[in-house]
Amino acid sequence: MAATWRVVSELTAGERDARDALLASIVGDSGEEALTEAQRERLAERAPLRHALRERAGVLDGYAVLADGPILEAEPALGTFDEDLAMLLESAAAPTDLLLRNADDDVDAVLRARGWRPGRTVLHLTRGLPAPDPPHSDVTVRAFVPGRDEQAWVDANNAAFAGHPSQSAMTVERLGLRERAEWFDPAGFLFFEDHGELVASCWTKMRRTEDGVVGEIYVIFVVPGAQGRGLGRHATLEGLRSLFERGARRAELFVESTNVAGRALYAELGFEPCERVVVYRFEPPRP
Repeated sequence: MAATWRVVSELTAGERDARDALLASIVGDSGEEALTEAQRERLAERAPLRHALRERAGVLDGYAVLADGPILEAEPALGTFDEDLAMLLESAAAPTDLLLRNADDDVDAVLRARGWRPGRTVLHLTRGLPAPDPPHSDVTVRAFVPGRDEQAWVDANNAAFAGHPSQSAMTVERLGLRERAEWFDPAGFLFFEDHGELVASCWTKMRRTEDGVVGEIYVIFVVPGAQGRGLGRHATLEGLRSLFERGARRAELFVESTNVAGRALYAELGFEPCERVVVYRFEPPRP
């Protein structure tokens, strides 16, 4: 029997249970989060959202989050492409962004033929561990201290990521949500200080897969006034060393395709691309 999509503004208790079970099974099978952090936080905060459900013979086997606004943001579980979902989204009155985690050439061709155009692209990079030792530096490296360092990190993060589409508007409250996540480990949240001033940070996280522990360079930055001193390389290698010492044997990170300097650094450090995360935009025809 063919699967069909439908959209609801509120989930019933049964639909919520089925959704949660589906997302949990995706995590268990893939070792990856079923939704990006932004959408998981929206769900946790019970933000106003709509939900696209795909059912086959009465069983939920597909799910997507729909966040309304001037641009409708749509994200299917695991960023998996489904042409029927794209067709459904094309009926929206507003421009629509569809996030796909592994947009290969075949998917790209199908979407382009339907009038979708690729926009923001994030590259998923990976490399084995251990990595080379960090270079000598006069900066002090220490772990984040919960309850004390939040505001300093938020201020530095927002300065470093000014204008970034997803990382520029961090708040202490949002940071607190992530500190309460199961994966959070302050030992892997590194501060780099020059005479007591935060000049760079490398926040890492770890996840367990069937192939072992994978560590992620999760959020890394150098504050604007400290750039050009090699701190990006130093922070990356310190983060990789921290991940290896805590049991990771493979590392990953995500970098904007437009970040030429970052991509060059990560390639030099042995990272290789494994997939693309692409946001496709559909503009509805003008009346």
